[in-house]
Amino acid sequence: MNEFDDTHDDIEWVSKSEMKRDSHRLQAMGERLLGIKKSKLAKFPLNDELLAAIEESKRIKSNEAMRRHLQYIGKIMRVSDIEGIQRELDRLDPSSDLYLRVQNQAEYWREKLIKTEAADAEWFETYPDTDRQTFRNIVRAAKKEQPDDPAAPIAGGKNSKKLLKWIKEQLKK
Repeated sequence: MNEFDDTHDDIEWVSKSEMKRDSHRLQAMGERLLGIKKSKLAKFPLNDELLAAIEESKRIKSNEAMRRHLQYIGKIMRVSDIEGIQRELDRLDPSSDLYLRVQNQAEYWREKLIKTEAADAEWFETYPDTDRQTFRNIVRAAKKEQPDDPAAPIAGGKNSKKLLKWIKEQLKK
């Protein structure tokens, strides 16, 4: 055994290229965060330093300064909850699987709640924390604007859209 033998086999070595790819991925994720409204950013698991950096970026005009600032945001994100941030970004991105899954599930529940009477009990069984009065008011209003023919597709009226939006909010909780 010589002095060059490494006894630390459990250390995972990462190439410089891999580190650069990760850095660019975090910078791209940070750039996507810059385009999101402050009210929606509140739902993201962001630390105070990252929120301050995002706010600071709104004042930067120079391209080179913005490039450096994105590198700084990427550096801050290394210690952040990347999976949580990515999950929230996916919820907002219409091309992501998570967004489509939530959308399809919400449309399924809307159709079921409007067309069948027993769906209320199933909803409360699945989501027991639902405010029952609000739920019943929204569902009743959506049912009123539907055609009398049960085979007809769901009419996309104001209350039906409101029900769909409310269901999406409940599914995100």
